[in-house]
Amino acid sequence: MTVQSIAVFMGAQFGNDPKYTEIAKQLGQTIAQRKLTLVYGGGRDGLMGATALSVMANGGEVLGITPDNLAEDAISPDQVTKLIEVENMSERKDLMMFYADAFIVLPGGFGTLEELAQVLSWAKIGLHDKPLTLLNVNGFYDNLWVWLKEMETSGFVGSHDLEHVQLFNDITDTLDYLDNFNTSSAK
Repeated sequence: MTVQSIAVFMGAQFGNDPKYTEIAKQLGQTIAQRKLTLVYGGGRDGLMGATALSVMANGGEVLGITPDNLAEDAISPDQVTKLIEVENMSERKDLMMFYADAFIVLPGGFGTLEELAQVLSWAKIGLHDKPLTLLNVNGFYDNLWVWLKEMETSGFVGSHDLEHVQLFNDITDTLDYLDNFNTSSAK
């Protein structure tokens, strides 16, 4: 599998650490430089908007997918390569997972957590075989990583269930992992 498109799950807020926005913009720039397509939730605000606009500013391609009920919060269609409006959040997540070859999770809130959980649970039941990475900006995902490992040691998930999720502190390491991901070796 060659990764050509990456869904990035992230906050529609900026958070209280300027590093979150800095990394979101750097990620967007790097995605564009590597000639990958960003697939994201279509928001104009927060880390979502920062990442999408950075991809576009650096000559990349962006596919935004936004639910109709959040259309007022969506990025303008002329600011991205393509913006798809769907009926609801479930349809948005389904399409994001369909169009993405891999997933990166930046800091975010409940929606980001929901997206992360769905990617993990769908991998567990065999609905996809795509890699997932947590971009651990300033230790944002340290506690979640400990919890994921605790689920394994407590017998709620098997080690094979966590094979496709990795934790990285660096954009280059994250994208290099995705670039070299091989579904046949991950089984």
